Amino acid sequence: MEIETKLIIPDAGILASLRSLRECAGFTLGRPRRERVQDVYFDTSARHLLTAGYALRLRTSNSGITLTLKGLGRLQGAVHHREEIEQPLVESLPPAEWPDGPVRERVQALCSDLGALQPLCEIRQMRTQRQVRSGRRPVALWSLDHVVLAAARKRLRTWELEIELLPTGQESELLALINALRERFPLQPEARSKFERALALAQLLTLDERRLCLHLAQTAPARYAQRARLLLALDSGGNGREVAQQLGVSLGSVYHWRDALRQHGLAGIFPPELLTASGFEEKAAAAGAPLTVAAQGEHPSTQGESAPPTVYPTAPVPASPTPRRNSPGLTREDSLSEAFRKTLSFHFERMLEHEPGTRAGEDIEALHDMRVATRRMRAAFLVFGAHQDQEALKPLLKGLRRTGRTLGAVRDLDVFREKIQHYLVSLPAERRDELNPLLEALNQQREAARAVLLEYLESPAYRRFVERFQTALAHPLPELPPFTADGPRPTQVCHLIPGLVLERWAAVRAFEAWVGQPDTPLTRYHQLRIAAKGLRYTLEYFSELLGKEAQTCLERVKKLQDHLGDLQDAVVACGLLRDYLTWGAWQHQGRPPEEPVIAPGVAAYLAYRQQEAQRLVAEFPLPWARITDASFGEALLQALQPVVTWRMEP
Repeated sequence: MEIETKLIIPDAGILASLRSLRECAGFTLGRPRRERVQDVYFDTSARHLLTAGYALRLRTSNSGITLTLKGLGRLQGAVHHREEIEQPLVESLPPAEWPDGPVRERVQALCSDLGALQPLCEIRQMRTQRQVRSGRRPVALWSLDHVVLAAARKRLRTWELEIELLPTGQESELLALINALRERFPLQPEARSKFERALALAQLLTLDERRLCLHLAQTAPARYAQRARLLLALDSGGNGREVAQQLGVSLGSVYHWRDALRQHGLAGIFPPELLTASGFEEKAAAAGAPLTVAAQGEHPSTQGESAPPTVYPTAPVPASPTPRRNSPGLTREDSLSEAFRKTLSFHFERMLEHEPGTRAGEDIEALHDMRVATRRMRAAFLVFGAHQDQEALKPLLKGLRRTGRTLGAVRDLDVFREKIQHYLVSLPAERRDELNPLLEALNQQREAARAVLLEYLESPAYRRFVERFQTALAHPLPELPPFTADGPRPTQVCHLIPGLVLERWAAVRAFEAWVGQPDTPLTRYHQLRIAAKGLRYTLEYFSELLGKEAQTCLERVKKLQDHLGDLQDAVVACGLLRDYLTWGAWQHQGRPPEEPVIAPGVAAYLAYRQQEAQRLVAEFPLPWARITDASFGEALLQALQPVVTWRMEP
């Protein structure tokens, strides 16, 4: 018997507070452990398992693969009680191939044909689990969950806290913990399981509505029985045309009763005496919900969506997982087009690898790594693109730019916040709250930017971008004609690497007469940073084929790029801080307020960032000299030696 509580977390601030808890109500919380979980629920088209009061789940997690049959259970206050049978699986198999065991035996008794089972809905979770202890005795398992429910082309995202009683705990202790949490935080019990909420996305009918329709299809007068059968057919996944043909009614009738259900619930389809006779109205009133589908938990933003849900790149854990690649796998025999495809594929995999963490938002490094992957792909278009069919690449580059911009809007705010925290640590304790209003404005801006990011990651536009990229990378990329009017076009990667690397180096050296002077504009340092980034990425792309000296060059270029990056961060921060001191808000519109903004802490931080920018400009000659001196050029030429001397075998 599983005994647990589910509490909905209303916002990111409460989530952060719950993450930071070390004790509550006399109980201590152990160290966190993170786990990704993917649940797929199955049933027949006729919903045999639901009708019998069960949910069948195939779970894939870091711990393995488990098949579970759960009773839909009952709720007492905030605590759930329900029957649960589990059966481990060695690998993920279709239902007809599930091995003998307690779950298979019970499911066969309920629906006889395992081959008739089909996916009903999916739940993906990023879980942060901790053990709740009384002294040394384990009491419960605490899990902060970032949840995505996906079904029937709809999805719903939520944060929630789930606490499951362990065998060594007592139900009174679970209730004491719940009460203490609800006194401290605005948490609301969730009467429905994640499965039931996902089901609300997948189904037209709630479980009680479906049971009523099954009853009316057998006992109601003919016209009402037909309406019940119509709703059951739609609820089982039939489209309007199929249902109309099956029941011998017009397509307009199908859509009419479907819309009536969505707008008015069963009360808009069946007369009151039928609902009263079944006791349905009393059940709905006891649950505190009106007779509408939306009231059963469907999020308003999901109603009417037609796009299929975006599939996360975290597939079920295979028995023998493919090792993570450490390099694109370029060879000297590759064409430049193939080297381009391999480079894009490598960084595209990295982008998808970090997407779940970016969605979950628990580790800002996941967002950083995902953004870096998009930047490296964009840079690859600049390095390789001149030798490719530009027109064919435009659709790929457009989606890549939008993805990078959307990620960057959040990442830039993370960097700004990290710099503030570093500054605050250097202050005396009594001054560490003087930037609180600025941090509050920054956090609000970040939440808004993150909401835009999550909306984009859920959008058809992002899905099309990913699908288009995957399709393009599965085949050779389009190349330019092999011949020009002047003769054959160079296509081998080893023939072109020297020119590509030296071109990027020349772009950096072109700044020699334009930087390092007392009157050098700060924008010029930013332009140099972009050029240095191009040289760094080009060396990284071809590092597998270059000599060991390439690593020395890379380290020097990276130090220059990091130095210029810190300078650019300081310049941008100064602009944002000046705006805040003028308008008193993160973003501004129109004329400044008549009253001056009094924020001495922000003014002090502005002076600190201005001094930082001045220091970085003064220190610029040192990392710059390591790029422009003779030793760098010598190392670069030595790094190119393996490709300069390589000859294609006849």
